[in-house]
Amino acid sequence: MATGYDLYPKEKLGEYGYGQIPDVIDSLTFERMLAPNGPTKGRILRPSDGKVPKEMVFIQCVASRDPNRYMPYCSRICCMYTAKHATICKEQIPDGQPYIFYMDIRSDCKGYEEFVQKTIEEKGLLYLRGRVSRVFQDDGKVRVLGVDTLTGRMVEIAADMVILATAVVPSHGVKDLAAKLRATVDRYGFLTEAHIKLYPVESSTKGIYLAGCGQSPKDISDTVSQALATASKIQALLSSDKLLQDPLIAFVEEGICSGCGICVEICPYEAREMNERRKISIVHQALCQGCGACVASCPNFACELRNGRSGQILNMVETYLETR
Repeated sequence: MATGYDLYPKEKLGEYGYGQIPDVIDSLTFERMLAPNGPTKGRILRPSDGKVPKEMVFIQCVASRDPNRYMPYCSRICCMYTAKHATICKEQIPDGQPYIFYMDIRSDCKGYEEFVQKTIEEKGLLYLRGRVSRVFQDDGKVRVLGVDTLTGRMVEIAADMVILATAVVPSHGVKDLAAKLRATVDRYGFLTEAHIKLYPVESSTKGIYLAGCGQSPKDISDTVSQALATASKIQALLSSDKLLQDPLIAFVEEGICSGCGICVEICPYEAREMNERRKISIVHQALCQGCGACVASCPNFACELRNGRSGQILNMVETYLETR
């Protein structure tokens, strides 16, 4: 599952003037503008009148790291692509001035911090630590009101163009796809791994693997590394003639199964089926993931996990307590 990402819906960012002020755009729109085959053939031009902008304001953490109104998590890629965009602006428009409003600069990978410092020292990028409170249009300019928390002063910039580094969010429809494949998602809609350290590219369902920003915000190098790990896992899965199953799979004590069907309804992997002739529940071992939902729901205690029966667990607990 490599579902990618979307940006936070821009129509919900009214305080930044997006949709109302033509010269307020998001980072992907600006990235497309810089492309040689883009709408402006790589030239930086204002959307409103096609003129070259001189004063450009980049606003980071738009809808990110804001638990009260938007997304509480960091989108990770914004700091570095904003530094890249601002550097290209300075190279293409030497007499222009890029301003960057930021909360914290998170340059946490190899060579990233050096790149940011180089852009500040050699390109003259101006970083302003603080939130932007308002963006509005006045007399042909886009006025940006903010605060520099390092100096404690209010800042007002009459900009020609404003670029928003908006939050990375899961792609539209990923929850529906995850439900079909029986993969789990977190409260934001990102796909979740089985274990953050032991199984970082595997979902809770065997045979379903994760890669890219569908799991969480990632930059290109992390995405490539994870994709290679996922490909290796799939190659290992398909390289054997036999499919190995986890020993913790469910089974039914047929003598005490009443055939109520509760375990069939509650199984999230559809590994249960009713034998209508014998009136008991049966387990499809290839589909069972050993989650234990059937064990907890069975009113007759007919469901157990092979190699993990209740009696075995209690014996382990008693042994542990005796050795304390």
